[in-house]
Amino acid sequence: MTAIPSGSFSQSDQKSVREELDRILKSTAFAQSRRRQRFLEYIVNETLAGRGERIKGYTIAREVFDRPEDFDSNVDPIVRMEAARLRDRLREYYEGDGCNDPLRIDLPKGSYTPQIEFRQNVATPPKSPDRIAAESVVAVNDEAPLSPHPWWKRWQIGAPVAAIVMLLLVGGMWVAASRWQTEPKELVEPGQSLPDVPAVAVLPFVNLSGDPKQDYFSDGITEDILTELSRARDLRVLARNTTFQYKGKVENASKLGHELGVRYLLEGSIRRSADRLRVTAQLIDAKTGADIWADRYDREMADVFLVQDEIVGQIVAKIASGYGVIENTEAKTRKSPEQLQAYDLVLRAHDVMWEWNHENFRAAREFLRQAIALDPDSARAHRELAWLAVVGLINRLDETPMPPEEIAAQAMKAVQLDPADGRAHMVAAAAYYFNKQLASFNDEAQQAMALAPYDAESLSIIAYMIATSGDWARGVALAERANALNADAAAGWYNATLYLNYYLTGDYERALEFIRRDPSQEALYSYIDYLPILGQLGRKEEAREKWQKILGEDPTWTAESFVKWYKLWNIRDEDSAKFMEGIYKTGVLGAEAKPGR
Repeated sequence: MTAIPSGSFSQSDQKSVREELDRILKSTAFAQSRRRQRFLEYIVNETLAGRGERIKGYTIAREVFDRPEDFDSNVDPIVRMEAARLRDRLREYYEGDGCNDPLRIDLPKGSYTPQIEFRQNVATPPKSPDRIAAESVVAVNDEAPLSPHPWWKRWQIGAPVAAIVMLLLVGGMWVAASRWQTEPKELVEPGQSLPDVPAVAVLPFVNLSGDPKQDYFSDGITEDILTELSRARDLRVLARNTTFQYKGKVENASKLGHELGVRYLLEGSIRRSADRLRVTAQLIDAKTGADIWADRYDREMADVFLVQDEIVGQIVAKIASGYGVIENTEAKTRKSPEQLQAYDLVLRAHDVMWEWNHENFRAAREFLRQAIALDPDSARAHRELAWLAVVGLINRLDETPMPPEEIAAQAMKAVQLDPADGRAHMVAAAAYYFNKQLASFNDEAQQAMALAPYDAESLSIIAYMIATSGDWARGVALAERANALNADAAAGWYNATLYLNYYLTGDYERALEFIRRDPSQEALYSYIDYLPILGQLGRKEEAREKWQKILGEDPTWTAESFVKWYKLWNIRDEDSAKFMEGIYKTGVLGAEAKPGR
């Protein structure tokens, strides 16, 4: 293993790296996302130029994502979100098309400097032996760096990166289907007649506070996680009296999994000191002994029980929700070949749905139609096709948009196929929302939230629709809850709910602050939402730039188009009038008469 400074690549090495970059950019994982291509090109080129150690989130935001000079990475998650997706796509590439490439480019977690490795031997390495379960707790607490692969000659670019071995969600998905029961299932003991679903044992979290009196707190978090996991419909959770027998014991992961009859072990540690709390958690595949997910939570202890609830919710959301770590791992081993192919098509559709344009819309629609042809009973495929139709309607991506009533029928097909799929109920709620059936919208929204209480993306979408249809206080409160659960997943809808509410309450500066955080700055809805805010603040030049963007999307756009837009979103007439007031102040409509005059 030889560490080479980032400016020490020979001309031959640089040529090889650029050839590899070209192969990656032309692969199916990258070809349909110009944003992802720009991100990878930028960090690789900066590294080859000897500037790898100086790559920061701010420069990426400015150079790749065209963010303004006042960009703040602490409030705008765009770089962090796209970096996670880039890591996933690179891993996907090297597990598929690039498995025999002569070198490898990775983006280590916690860094924006790429890691470039030249391969010595392409033979598949042996898997690591089983680890002792307690060792994984230490590894997460100490943030031990990944061990180097013996079959690679690694050229480490930049400072060594401390990382945790984890399997991320497939595609970094925002359309994850959360499957929950409203009440916890009865917890089961080993030896009972068991359903054919994945099983997990929640081991007692280790108290690292140095004070045995704090055991109550670590035990309480363990029990809360166990109870909330039991709500997952497709997950079997062992009872407390079974797993707590192992408190304080060090057991081999594979041996313990065999004894308990489970595939997955969730373990962790808790450290309290003064007014600070640190909780680590990791999910282990007992079959291989490998960590497949891990995370750490650092919080202040201002309200210990609220903190406890927050951490429990986030852990449960990340491992047991649809498209979560467990469901993703199981998906590839529990389906027929046709179902697997259909599932893969759904994932491909979802992957291109992160960056909206007409080409990606058509590609996603074709993927989903193929998936339904292969597996007509795939609730997920029907659900995603309905959601795609909603997105096409909102963003004007569909030349022949599906009528709202047909969208509702497609969504309800998904609900009928899988009544416990919380995300299917969310899509059905959205379909009813745009079909002006607000009573049915509220019914389906309530079902969605009951079935998927930790699905931050779903909650944030529902929050926006509740707010825009008139109940701003309730919508904002729900958006705040979604943001607390998972800020990255809730980002777009959360920001939109907040900035529109700030506008209507007259806080235009805060409205501008929140709209600048929105990850979709180049979307039609963003241009539209900017105008009234900029009008009220007297920023006419910037407003004209947004207006030109709107005309680039639709040259026929007029004042009446704004009114129709607000009606599409069920915005009340009095709220619509306030938005129009700001738009007229921009001056972009010239002498055009206000609608109704």
